[in-house]
Amino acid sequence: MFKQRFIREIRKNSNLLTRLKEQKFPRLPLLYNNYYENDNKLSDSNEISTAYFFDAIINAISPGPLDIPYLYNQSIGHNVEHKIGDKYKSDQQFGSSPKYRYNTNNNNDCSSFICPRTASNVDSEIKTNLILIILKRKFLKNLAYIATPTNVRIEAITNNSVVVQWDFIDKNNNNDNNIDGFIVKYIHEPNSLRDDNNQWKSLSVMDSFARHLYIDNLLSNKSYAFCVIAIKQNRQGPCSDPPVIIDRITPIHMISNLLISWKTSNSVMLKWEYNGPQRIGFYVNQTGRKDYLDQHLQLKGMISPGFRQELDGNQREHLWTTLRPYMEYTFHVGVRELPPSIKEYWPREIIVKTDPAGPPFVDIPEFIESFETSTAMIKLKCASEEYGPISHYWIIVVPGNYTQDDVLNLDSTALQKSTALMRPRSFHSSSNSQKENPLNFEKEISKTKRFIFNTNSVNGAYITAGIPVLDMRQMQRDNRLFTLGDGQIYDGYENWPLNSNVKYRLMMRVFAKDDHSGNPEKMFEYRAPIQKPVAKRYSDSMLSEPFSTKAAQIQYGNTRASNLWLIAPLIAVMVIALIVGMLVIWERLDPLRRPGSQERWLRCSRKGSSHTTHRHGSITKVALTGNVPSETSKLLVSNDIYGRQVVSPYDQMNGNGNPIMESSVDMYSSNQGHINNYSAVPIPMSLIPSSGGVIGGHTLNHPPVPISELAAHIEKLKMNNNLLLSQEYESIETGQHFTWEHSNRDNNKVKNRYANVVAYDHSRVILNTIDAIPDSDYINANYIDGYEKAKAYIATQGPLPETFADFWRMVWEENSVTIVMLTKLEERSRIKCDQYWPSRASSTYGNIQVALLDTLELAHYTIRTLRLQCRGSSELREVRHLQYTAWPDHGVPDHPTPFLMFLKRVKTLNQLDAGPIISHCRYENTVDIYGCVTALRSQRSYMVQTEDQYMFIHDAVLDAVQSGSTEVPANKLYTHIQALLQIQPIDQVSGMELEFRHLATLKMSNSRCGIANLPINRAKNRLMNMIPYDSSRVTLHAIPGIDGRRNAYIATQGPLSNTIEDFWRMIWENASSIIVMLVKTREAGREKCCEYWPEKSAAQFDFLIVEPIAEYNMTQYVLREFRISDAQNGHMRTVRHFQYIEWPEQGPPKSAESFIDFIHQVHRTKTQFGIDGPITVHCSTGAGRTGVFIALSIIIDRMKLEHVVDVFTTVKLLRTERQNMVQDKDQYHFCYHAALEFLASYDNPYQMQ
Repeated sequence: MFKQRFIREIRKNSNLLTRLKEQKFPRLPLLYNNYYENDNKLSDSNEISTAYFFDAIINAISPGPLDIPYLYNQSIGHNVEHKIGDKYKSDQQFGSSPKYRYNTNNNNDCSSFICPRTASNVDSEIKTNLILIILKRKFLKNLAYIATPTNVRIEAITNNSVVVQWDFIDKNNNNDNNIDGFIVKYIHEPNSLRDDNNQWKSLSVMDSFARHLYIDNLLSNKSYAFCVIAIKQNRQGPCSDPPVIIDRITPIHMISNLLISWKTSNSVMLKWEYNGPQRIGFYVNQTGRKDYLDQHLQLKGMISPGFRQELDGNQREHLWTTLRPYMEYTFHVGVRELPPSIKEYWPREIIVKTDPAGPPFVDIPEFIESFETSTAMIKLKCASEEYGPISHYWIIVVPGNYTQDDVLNLDSTALQKSTALMRPRSFHSSSNSQKENPLNFEKEISKTKRFIFNTNSVNGAYITAGIPVLDMRQMQRDNRLFTLGDGQIYDGYENWPLNSNVKYRLMMRVFAKDDHSGNPEKMFEYRAPIQKPVAKRYSDSMLSEPFSTKAAQIQYGNTRASNLWLIAPLIAVMVIALIVGMLVIWERLDPLRRPGSQERWLRCSRKGSSHTTHRHGSITKVALTGNVPSETSKLLVSNDIYGRQVVSPYDQMNGNGNPIMESSVDMYSSNQGHINNYSAVPIPMSLIPSSGGVIGGHTLNHPPVPISELAAHIEKLKMNNNLLLSQEYESIETGQHFTWEHSNRDNNKVKNRYANVVAYDHSRVILNTIDAIPDSDYINANYIDGYEKAKAYIATQGPLPETFADFWRMVWEENSVTIVMLTKLEERSRIKCDQYWPSRASSTYGNIQVALLDTLELAHYTIRTLRLQCRGSSELREVRHLQYTAWPDHGVPDHPTPFLMFLKRVKTLNQLDAGPIISHCRYENTVDIYGCVTALRSQRSYMVQTEDQYMFIHDAVLDAVQSGSTEVPANKLYTHIQALLQIQPIDQVSGMELEFRHLATLKMSNSRCGIANLPINRAKNRLMNMIPYDSSRVTLHAIPGIDGRRNAYIATQGPLSNTIEDFWRMIWENASSIIVMLVKTREAGREKCCEYWPEKSAAQFDFLIVEPIAEYNMTQYVLREFRISDAQNGHMRTVRHFQYIEWPEQGPPKSAESFIDFIHQVHRTKTQFGIDGPITVHCSTGAGRTGVFIALSIIIDRMKLEHVVDVFTTVKLLRTERQNMVQDKDQYHFCYHAALEFLASYDNPYQMQ
């Protein structure tokens, strides 16, 4: 055969082989043997195969011309073709030189062949064919050059396995992956390179993107040689040169025993071992993917891009949080060398799927029509299975006058039990019937028979149908309606007929499928520690609008636009009670420096009674003096959420614009009356100071202050450096003349957190005595009276570990339903309170079992839902634990707005049996803070400990009176906006404009901006009326030799040319990895912001190097990615820069939907990349557009988590942190419009986790 003859001639060519040997190309035998053995496999064309063999031999030698002798017929002249691009040029060559030259220097597809006439004894057939093969380009023009893999690295991963890594770049082809795969060849103990190819073993990976290959079953502690070959079109390229030799197969920089310690729906705990060289660090890379059915039953895919964490070398575990439920994640953990080295070693891999959770969103059951008195047609929609496969659906019927808060976190087990206890029962109607205990559905409404709950039921809701997931899917595909009340059995639940005289609301609960169903052995696999909260396996929809079977359409009624508080002395005294009681309850000072205590407030109802009160007491509406009304009086004539008419005080202003106080309006119907089975706390008359402080009265020297004069009164107290306020505070009786004999007993001293914080005998809480245990009735707690209700609260110290059982016994015996906590567990490295509730699952304290049902962490406070059960009792109770987490370690908050939001949540969650908090005012429409504090001190020692707390009470009451509560349920937002857009008769402007005008009255004194006003900093401010407050400005680390610090913020102005370095320092030092830019560099012909980022190449700003990585032009924004590195230590971080380009030069964005989508993209990026640092937002001034972005982010989050909207308070809160946030009324209006637009998009659930 031709090929064999050709091979023999090459072997005879001693000159060529000698030269190759001299050049020390050790892989040539490998190449030779490889092509010799595999020639038949490479091509059916002998000519092409042999040419390829010859070409590979030549290319194995370093670049440069190679003279190959004795290959031509001496009598023949040959045409030599030069390929230049796609063209060929022929030249006839003659001469006497016995060699031809093959030039391998040309990288532009141009090869030169010089073929002189020579003399030879080589067989003519071989010579002729060889010339044709090599020189006739028609045989070679379709053969692509195959590049050689480079940078081959070998790492041992065990004692008998390695991973081979390589790089591959084809310089002659822009597509590096235009190949079929790779072959890795290896040989054991390569002491000498053998011509015998049997000594070399090979493994292939047919993937053009492959850059590594695992090889196992090797001999430990033995040396091996490796090389890599690229494959294209069934042809092999040259092997990587030289072969890489590893002395022994022993892992060095490799972790071991990588495992999953535990996991939840959004976190995974990784653990590993490492015994290699020290002075290293670790890296953890994470990717994820999942496939799921969305709410439209379309199959969707989700891929999480790669995220990375770098860890210290002393760590052996890492908790990766902010993961998505039921997503398959791949984690790689490896060793990295410390800077300045950037070398990283091969990682271990582990794959895990996070736990499922309830769906991200559940559509509200939609009432369609009713044809009969006992049935209604409703439309149900499937939920997305993004967070895990769905098992089944519950349709839950709720009384028509209950709110979303009433059905929050209904216990599924209790709901099933109460549903099972349903039975027919007759009862009579009452036109004024109101809702009783939350979700007790027993109401006197009709003589007709209907199905109700047993009075022992935990909830007044019931499950009317269970629907398996397959049935729900089919129902949606068929577009079928569900008949509510048809009497059929659905998955074990009877669909009870409805009553035409009753209004109902509906809710749907969707359950995720148990990840271990059918495999109980895996139930405890990867189980998280008990203190780690786990996600609920179900999700609830919001409540539908009330409906009845008589009407064929939803009966919305003339519902009020918002469930607002009416501002009155009640609001003032309620704030006093909560602030005075709760502030003072939790000690803010060191007890060694000033006597005090850490106490807890308990909202409680009558001991030992199942009856609870429902009356909130009388309240009085009031507007601001002048033409700026309070925020609770925006609507002229409207209804509250229960349909009762509310008359606005606009109609009641006198000719001077001042309000005329109206008679009270009851929150609940009068037929219930005011029921109070407690007697007032008995205070010995001989112990009451003559100067005042009597409950319900006032002191002679400090009469109550009319609400209309409150602002002026507080301003007067603050004059001369708070002189009058200090004198007033010091004159308040301390209450130390009361007795505390029980606190001083030997058995009780250990139950007191501080020796000087005691429980007065006359007002102490007395527990039921436990037999044979002396003083078992004692706990350091006192009753506090409320407005028209004695013993409305309990003020107690933070429980000690030895008093946990007594604390929960008190909660049970006093039938308390709300616990308010105003401290963190630890502040400034000091224990302020021991954790007395379980972090996960349940714990038993004495005879009380406490289970944690749910935890909701918000910006300023955390809400926990607890379930209590007493040993020997089947009764279950639900308690809300509200912890305010924004109180500073020292002093009081800078502004009361967040705290008032917290008080509103306390009242909302406790609304059915929480009477008005406290009022010690003798006259209507007055505030008696002095008398209130005096009265509180007569019931509990050291109530209101500091002058700052006393002043904070005044500020909070004034803020509540002036601004009121503008919070509305999300489902009432449209009605609220419509009402706000109405023109008010007094001012002839809309209520929304009045809201915005009121914001202008909250301007802070410029004295709070002292740092920004320093001469060294004034040049760094774009506008002097938009500079940061000292209390909330971002502080940069001082640089030696530079005077002053930049006024840079998280909400910041667009950088000036002289503040670019400071801007990037702010980004670096505050670990901010996302920048949001809401302005173009030039607008309306003026510079709005300098271009502070590099466009093409890296730029250095002080010690920071900013390097552009990528830029993506989206429809609404431009996304840029930068790599920021610290030139001092080599640390790096990726920063993503979002520039919104659709904000017009004048006015707000044209499309609220596109701006909401932009907010969503920013927050989704923050979540996906596991970014912990703040988002830096700027426009030109850092106020107007910046305020809109941040305000809407907060508003949307509250709508999702709390189902409420409060635009006014959100903007007010932002303005306490930075001036002029949300700058004009158009932007303010846009916030409302965007919030409404977000609600309209609920069919496409919005995720911002």
